[in-house]
Amino acid sequence: MNKKSFKLFANCIIVKGASLATICDLHRGKVYSIPLPLAEFLEETKNNNTLEDIDSFSQEDQETVQEYLEYLKKNELGFWTDEPEKFPDLNLQWKSPEHINNAIIEMEQLDYVDLKKITTALTNLLCKFIEIRFYKTVDLDKLAFFAENCSKSVIRSITIFLPLTYELDIKEVERLSIKYPRIVLFVVHSAKEKNTVPKTDNSKIQVISRVIDDQNHCGVIDPKLFSIKIPVFTESLKFNSCLNKKLSIDKEGNIKNCPSMLQSYGNIKKDDIETVVKSLDFQKKWGINKDLIKTCKDCEYRRVCTDCRAYVDNPEDQYSKPLKCGYNPYMNTWEEWSTNSLKQNAIKYYGFQAFLKR
Repeated sequence: MNKKSFKLFANCIIVKGASLATICDLHRGKVYSIPLPLAEFLEETKNNNTLEDIDSFSQEDQETVQEYLEYLKKNELGFWTDEPEKFPDLNLQWKSPEHINNAIIEMEQLDYVDLKKITTALTNLLCKFIEIRFYKTVDLDKLAFFAENCSKSVIRSITIFLPLTYELDIKEVERLSIKYPRIVLFVVHSAKEKNTVPKTDNSKIQVISRVIDDQNHCGVIDPKLFSIKIPVFTESLKFNSCLNKKLSIDKEGNIKNCPSMLQSYGNIKKDDIETVVKSLDFQKKWGINKDLIKTCKDCEYRRVCTDCRAYVDNPEDQYSKPLKCGYNPYMNTWEEWSTNSLKQNAIKYYGFQAFLKR
């Protein structure tokens, strides 16, 4: 009689941290916390963890293991089989044909010549996803010009951040969302007073109260922002989950990895975007994956978490933990990052005191 073995589904992958582990369900987009010893047991015996193996434990441990395996089965993370060899592991190779996969553009101060250069470059670089930011003012004509230039490109989606101002014509925003299907979302931010929020049933328009008036808002690490998907998981194994294949153009036209970062590699007024992007210097930070980052390398969420190299705990160390992360993987606790005494020097360095008082 064949022995039954417990096996996780191929899309359910264990990630071990310093004192806890997770199972990332890349199909349903969920993360489950499990004890580290259970993760090690599942890894060590993934092709032969049979009922007989469990019987060799003490009575108390048997009951614990059985309870956990029942929990995993109930949540459809694994199953019993007598043919584990017929269920191969997921291929975790990550490939991307694009030179640039996503871009962030601070559009406010850019002119039409700049926007034409940018759209041409992004098309040639095979960019798929674009985020456009307006912080304090809105120019819908400029936005329409950009969207029109993207209409015949490989660009797949455009997300636009707009401030809620008295001049903002929500009807015109709705019209743009209909005319240009590549625009998938308008985020109307800084809606402080409810009576000023425009009413709309358009699913492409999301109104939020959060004030987003500069780049300082980037870099927040929060479970709500985790991306639990196969492409993100596999990319994170070797590359930085935020900067890899990203291009940013800040409000002054500087070519950067991220608008929040100080270092620029040229300016669109005088430099060729494609040449800059393909340089080794520009791509250097793409390879800073979570296994190289202090503290993050010991975190059980490192495969699905966002990252930030713009704001870090030690500004002199590009491999230090993101400043705006309040998780402690050694204690498995979350806390408010801005009040952590160990982060105060970095907060002063980046000038976040006034920002945090808003």
